[in-house]
Amino acid sequence: MNHGLALDRVGCARNSGVFILTRILLGSFIFLSLNTLFYVPVEGMLAAVQSVKANVLFFILIICALVPLAFISLVVSFPLNNVLSSVNKDLSIWAARLRGIEALIFIAGMVLLIVEIPLFYQVFLSGLILYGLHLIIVGYLVFKSGFLSNVLGISLIIGGSVGYFFGGITGFFVPSLVLLSTIGIVFAIITEISLAFVLIVTASRTTFDDDDSKSRVIKILKDLGEATTTEIIVEASKESLECKDRVPRTLKALEIDNEVTKRLSKEKKGYVWTLVG
Repeated sequence: MNHGLALDRVGCARNSGVFILTRILLGSFIFLSLNTLFYVPVEGMLAAVQSVKANVLFFILIICALVPLAFISLVVSFPLNNVLSSVNKDLSIWAARLRGIEALIFIAGMVLLIVEIPLFYQVFLSGLILYGLHLIIVGYLVFKSGFLSNVLGISLIIGGSVGYFFGGITGFFVPSLVLLSTIGIVFAIITEISLAFVLIVTASRTTFDDDDSKSRVIKILKDLGEATTTEIIVEASKESLECKDRVPRTLKALEIDNEVTKRLSKEKKGYVWTLVG
């Protein structure tokens, strides 16, 4: 079991938290604008869409919120996978895959809803099941991580199973249990918001004075002589699962320590770094 957030994953932890909060904010705006949740009759959601489309400016605003929501839904799994891969790489990859597939299903469902094709409801429910499975795995990894709350991990498992997964299943087969599954989803959303804040706070409390990362960058500069930040990131990624913002922070720390220096290169159209002395 891990006892701390790996320094090369700090940036990803913060990014994951920000992405989760942004996704929930945009998603809440869209579905509240439709005056509905997932579990209302198909006719009710179609009527809500028709009402929104009747107001051109409001409909454009919904679309403008939907585009970044779709993008964030696709990319949010990657930094979270980086954070949790140290707990169990295979399970983390599966969680990321399920999240990616669910994001594509969500996008397809929204397109079908906007063009008023009733099939959107079955597509949404399928996505809920996959998202529930994803959240159950994430909850397990959080529980086993050692640097995130065990209670939070258990809550994510409960939210994923009783909320999203159960909600998708009951939506297909037992619609009368809609209230229970809706309560479960609300609980899951609250837990996801908690996860986002925990990731951000955990990242902010972690120091960037990491000897391993510094040694890695120094070795790269010894081999290359001089290199741009992008070139160093590429080389560092071959040896470690670092987020892109990790290398610039390390370079700044080395610059403060007077171990590296930078100059503006016209040939490479940007700053290049070299070792001092």
